[in-house]
Amino acid sequence: MTVDVVTTEIVRNLFLSAADDMLATLVRSAFQPLIYENGDAAVALLDRNADVLGQSSGLPLFLGSLDQAVKEAVRLRGGKAWLQDGDIVFFNDPYIQGTHLTDVTMFAPLFLEGELVGYVAARADVTDVGGRDPGGGTETTEVYQEGIRFGPVKIGNKHGPVEDIIDIIRRNSRSKDLIVGDINAMIAACRTGQRRMLEIINRFGLATVEACRDEIFRQSEMADRQSVAAIPDGTYEGKGYLDNDGIVLGQAVPIAIKVHVKGERLVVDLSDSPDATRGPINCGRAQTVAALRVAYKMLLAPERSFDGGCFRNIEIVTRPGSLHDALEPAACAWYYSSFGLLIDLFISAFSSVLPDRVTAAQFGDSMITYFAGQDPHDPNQSYMCVEAHAGGWGASAKADGADGIINVLNGSFRNTPVEALEARYPVTVTEYAIRQGSGGAGQHRGGCGIVRRYRFDAPTQLYLWLDRSTTPAWGLMGGEPGLPPRVEISGSVNRVDLLKANGILLAAGDRLSIMTGGGGGFGKAV
Repeated sequence: MTVDVVTTEIVRNLFLSAADDMLATLVRSAFQPLIYENGDAAVALLDRNADVLGQSSGLPLFLGSLDQAVKEAVRLRGGKAWLQDGDIVFFNDPYIQGTHLTDVTMFAPLFLEGELVGYVAARADVTDVGGRDPGGGTETTEVYQEGIRFGPVKIGNKHGPVEDIIDIIRRNSRSKDLIVGDINAMIAACRTGQRRMLEIINRFGLATVEACRDEIFRQSEMADRQSVAAIPDGTYEGKGYLDNDGIVLGQAVPIAIKVHVKGERLVVDLSDSPDATRGPINCGRAQTVAALRVAYKMLLAPERSFDGGCFRNIEIVTRPGSLHDALEPAACAWYYSSFGLLIDLFISAFSSVLPDRVTAAQFGDSMITYFAGQDPHDPNQSYMCVEAHAGGWGASAKADGADGIINVLNGSFRNTPVEALEARYPVTVTEYAIRQGSGGAGQHRGGCGIVRRYRFDAPTQLYLWLDRSTTPAWGLMGGEPGLPPRVEISGSVNRVDLLKANGILLAAGDRLSIMTGGGGGFGKAV
């Protein structure tokens, strides 16, 4: 069946609109600020093969792996026959979804007259699912220390939520009723997606909708092939280092990448990634794939949203048991630590052949801080505040880097607004400003990081993870003849200052300063 271009574009945008409605339902119904203030969530509509039809704005790192996670979950349960109309499936296993345990994935099959015709899916960070420390901890050495782990289980059916499963989750989380509220918000988002998908199918008919899907996928695949074909054939490489794995503090962790381009095909080879580390920086393959999809889209195909036709000419090679293809029982709580570096290495690898498109390195990963303590509004409830921090992006051949932007993995993710933070938690923000002069020099300077200072008004536990605190974001010379592509016109490192602090347990009146790094500069310094 063929369809005209107008119908195809209407259906394409209806998919995106339906996904936006799903995300609005999730964010507006959530109980914890990490979702409704910070936006640590993403949703997608999938076809009967679990390929992406439409997605909302959200975390690119989540959007690039939802399809992979749903496919693997269905496979593990023996196929589509396991699913019934009304079911909602829940899981948080990092070796299936790729992320840490506090991220939970939920999906629901869509049936039409008894036939499975698609899925809707959502993922969100529910802050805490138990574990040795709030949020999973920073010093874990195996996944069992990081919280309760679920494979694919049915958390809902045509009669409503499965209360037995929800009760298990509540009893294992410090967030208690708040995590239940977030789970119900995700269920509501899936139900919204089902309704909107059925509206689209009933309006146009299943055959027309699937014909539009085929045309959308064909266009995306053709665009990807053209993007890769424009790159000269060859092998492009990059290597960098993480500060450490959080356990062996004096040992940097090397990250190496090779990108092979031949004709319309591109192969990303991570087989040289180190073995899974003792510390919690390992990740499942699904999220490694997602990070490289983000890198590819940023550099080579930013003009189109992600759908099931994308990346068909892209192959990603990982080695099972490595840091980027972790197997049980590798710790995964800080799985994303390497991804900012991985994306920068992918982009910089092409500096000699795409000098007008590449950028210098950015400031690093999400720079997460956790504040935990007794809820000042409820003596029977603990609280946990999760803060992500913005920083400087790398410069390009055409412009300075951006100041104070969330890292490349996280899209619309943001830190907690000062007003919301101070109203909900015993924390006062005493300064929030651009860290002047923190970007790298060059013809175009790197973007500047930020300074965010806190005063704690009650006893508080602090957990944090700041990478690139020893190695700053590198600059680029843009592939000028006779000059190396990477040079030391770098940004500043990320750093933290604790004033009057006693370890990670802070007393009332103690102060904390977070200073994120700047991006690398581009071109000769002038």
